[in-house]
Amino acid sequence: MATSRPRLLTVGILLLTGIMSLSAMAAGDDKPPFYKITYQGKQTYLLGSIHIGQADFYPMAEQIEAAFAKSGALAVEADTNKADIMGLIRKYGLAQVAADAKTQTRLEEYCHTRREICTPMQPYAPWMQAMQFSVMRFASLGYQAQWGVDQMMLSKNGQRPVIELESTEYQFKLMASFSPQMQWDMVLEAIDAPDEEMVQLIKAWRSGDEAGLDALMQGQMLHDGDKELIDKMLWQRNEQMTAKIRSLMMQQDGPSPLFVVVGAGHVVGDKGIPAKFTGIEGAKVQNCWQTACN
Repeated sequence: MATSRPRLLTVGILLLTGIMSLSAMAAGDDKPPFYKITYQGKQTYLLGSIHIGQADFYPMAEQIEAAFAKSGALAVEADTNKADIMGLIRKYGLAQVAADAKTQTRLEEYCHTRREICTPMQPYAPWMQAMQFSVMRFASLGYQAQWGVDQMMLSKNGQRPVIELESTEYQFKLMASFSPQMQWDMVLEAIDAPDEEMVQLIKAWRSGDEAGLDALMQGQMLHDGDKELIDKMLWQRNEQMTAKIRSLMMQQDGPSPLFVVVGAGHVVGDKGIPAKFTGIEGAKVQNCWQTACN
């Protein structure tokens, strides 16, 4: 495992992408980060998601499903259904970068018995390789992108408007902006992260352990080399998404209630979106697990 950046994989899954005892947990008992924001006479429900999942995540807790059913629009980080994925891959995902000797040695060790997985990835940028390795690692533990919270909400949205807080291109461009070394560190983390750490992420999300989820993020700040990652992947985007949600709530004819689904890393902690709204005059933020929101 890359010792200098121990949780890049978990950050990626929290933001972008049943295990043993966890598989018995009923979805109705799950308590993922879930908030209600009231501002300018409008209401927004904010759900912190993960981008992989299992069938038994659904239906979600009753108050989440009820809030979603009565909402006038769905807001997500990016609606991949509208994106030209292949075009974006050609634009941002094909930058081949040579790995340093240490990384190359570890990759060769890992891929020695996995040629059918590793060989097709070679034309792609390291960050794309990292995402693919991550998805495959979670798939081996029983978690699939098709069961990710964002995708499930989009599939159940019906004819309601879908609003992008960012865009798929923005996210591709963001990942491609990291240095080659940072991208190769993502690859190393994707292949070397312990299964136990991946289980911990899912367990914290399902049980509503916001402090645990936040600790996964804050742990990055212990390493100077990761401050750029946390700043660009979390803090700057939290500011931008808070501003976008606030703008939507200030529109006289804007949808209300609005149902927002973003990565759980954007919802927890003292720099998360709920905390940002707490600092806005006139805004009321309610944790729906402390006081029911319906």
